[in-house]
Amino acid sequence: MNAVSPLPTVGPPPANPQASAADCFHCGLPLPENLSFEQIIDGEIRQFCCPACQAVCGAIYDAGLDGFYDRAPQGALAPPPETAKDLTLYDLDEVQAEFVNELGVQREINLLVEGIHCAACVWLIERALEKLPGILNAQVNLSGKRLLIKWDNHRITLSQILGRLREIGYSAVPYDPAVADDHLKKQNRNLLLRMAFAAFAMMNLLWISIALYSGAADSEFRSLFHWVGFSLATPTLLYSGWPFLHSAWTGFRRLHLTMDLPIAIGAIATYSYSVYVTLNPQAGGDVYYDTVVNFLFVILVGRYLEAMSKRQAVYSTQRLLDLQPRAATVLRNGEPQLLPMRAVKADDRVLIKPGEQIPVDG
Repeated sequence: MNAVSPLPTVGPPPANPQASAADCFHCGLPLPENLSFEQIIDGEIRQFCCPACQAVCGAIYDAGLDGFYDRAPQGALAPPPETAKDLTLYDLDEVQAEFVNELGVQREINLLVEGIHCAACVWLIERALEKLPGILNAQVNLSGKRLLIKWDNHRITLSQILGRLREIGYSAVPYDPAVADDHLKKQNRNLLLRMAFAAFAMMNLLWISIALYSGAADSEFRSLFHWVGFSLATPTLLYSGWPFLHSAWTGFRRLHLTMDLPIAIGAIATYSYSVYVTLNPQAGGDVYYDTVVNFLFVILVGRYLEAMSKRQAVYSTQRLLDLQPRAATVLRNGEPQLLPMRAVKADDRVLIKPGEQIPVDG
């Protein structure tokens, strides 16, 4: 049985001088130097960067979902996002009419969830919601960061569902294609900037490499070209390669060996050897700054193409959803009535005119 102690008070920094260099047990971010948020979990003192991470971790352990920390790769977590405090507004029929499908006492909603990073997030959300009474189905789409929920409105409310998501560190809002598209654009733009920076450095290092391979390595310009290569490769490794370095280190610290680890090892090892040759020209040898930058650029291109394919998949899904009819012509008492899809009931007779789409099955 997992044990979580009551939340302690916040005090001054611990006496251990290395405590400020530690990381948050939940999100992996560095701990603040002037505050200490601690909690005893399974007999061990865990430190957190903020009360939100502390509360989320406690909620995860209380629910028996501590396996999440064994599944989460590369520390791709983040502190819980800020959300609207009054979630009861989502229980109003006037608000739900825009985005909730009613199926008798059952209701269905499609949510856009902020904070989903990996398969472990999918596992945590689905398990946490399935434990709630009244939840009929909870299914997460990792690529689109969407959550489809079906629930019994007599047993649980939408505000309680959203509140549970907040407890485990996720913020959810009704799915809006425009909001989802903006989120994907922001991610792709950040990746594109890193890729463009690596491409700029790669093109400049190409000319330096050509000069070195053409004989400059044996001339008085050898040291100059080495330092120019160093000045280009260093910011590229730190900026363009930061996602790989950060995820590899966090994953290694949590004993999760991910695909980013060999990428980081290869880049750092090649860069370190090149720096050694640059600082010790009498030792001889060649530098491989161009290899480091080229390697990062190729990997970033692959990540960018992957992100674009995910975005295209979201677009394709949305186009299919947009093709679905929003209303149907129903015969009531012999008279045709145009009704929204949620108002169509079993045993209704639907009038389909030539060229119209079939709005329902059955």
